[in-house]
Amino acid sequence: MTSPRGGRKALLIYTGRRDGLGNRVRALLSAQALAEAEDRELLYVWSTDAHFGPHMDDLWHFDAGRSVPWQVSRAMSPLFPLRDPRGTVIDERLRASRLWQIRSRGLPVTWSDPAWQEGAGGPRHWTEALRDLRPVDAIAERVGAIFDEHLRSRPYVGVQVRTHAVSHARTIETSPVEWFAQRMRQIRAEHPDVPFFLSCDTVGAQARLMQEFSGCVALEDKGGYNTTAGVRSALTDLYLLASAQHLVGAAHSSFVEMAVFLCDGVVPFERPDQPLEGPVDLSLALVDDPLRPAER
Repeated sequence: MTSPRGGRKALLIYTGRRDGLGNRVRALLSAQALAEAEDRELLYVWSTDAHFGPHMDDLWHFDAGRSVPWQVSRAMSPLFPLRDPRGTVIDERLRASRLWQIRSRGLPVTWSDPAWQEGAGGPRHWTEALRDLRPVDAIAERVGAIFDEHLRSRPYVGVQVRTHAVSHARTIETSPVEWFAQRMRQIRAEHPDVPFFLSCDTVGAQARLMQEFSGCVALEDKGGYNTTAGVRSALTDLYLLASAQHLVGAAHSSFVEMAVFLCDGVVPFERPDQPLEGPVDLSLALVDDPLRPAER
């Protein structure tokens, strides 16, 4: 049976098998931050099946933790029960436990310790760990090739559209394709030559926007939804969205929020439930390395 190495205490984060990329990543990286702060080995359950195809190391180079089968967590749960990611206050009794097991429920881990509020240590924010990650070579090379050929050395607007049937119901209801088309017309009225980078999760939405708007850049042959190829394409989209000078995203989407976190919030951002106040400003500094969009 898998166990913490060398008798070291451990933290195991259990991500949901039906969780999408955003929910898995924020759970894993927030657990990583807590494990680092508490000097615990990080273990993680990251199920792959028809609901979600790629392993973590199919997407990013990740050596901060060790993947274990879900059966390991189940076997240890009688002695080390799965805890909620929220609401737990770490005390001396809990800190003495050899293993913390946390079921993510699609949420980041937000355990607390009163001492942290007094400036004594505490975990870093998981978004810092996100910006530290380096995509695997296949993704990095695709990001670089598209950026160099179509987007380098000029400002552009990233547009993230979600219309797939499995998208959040509120996203589909509040973020129809026509809303994005209208917003893109308004931006083109202000900036007639600005390119758009499109991140669409359906072929139909992408074709609809590319037919109306010239100067759009988008990935082709993106792979099936939540397959390894599909999620790798989504990550390519993510880095190119985060490297833009302005972002237009879908409501209630954790994916576009990841793009905002990836650029450390420097890119102006709007979506139907968070409208932009004032004109679109494309004066933000250009990105040199699209794998490090926060560095400008």
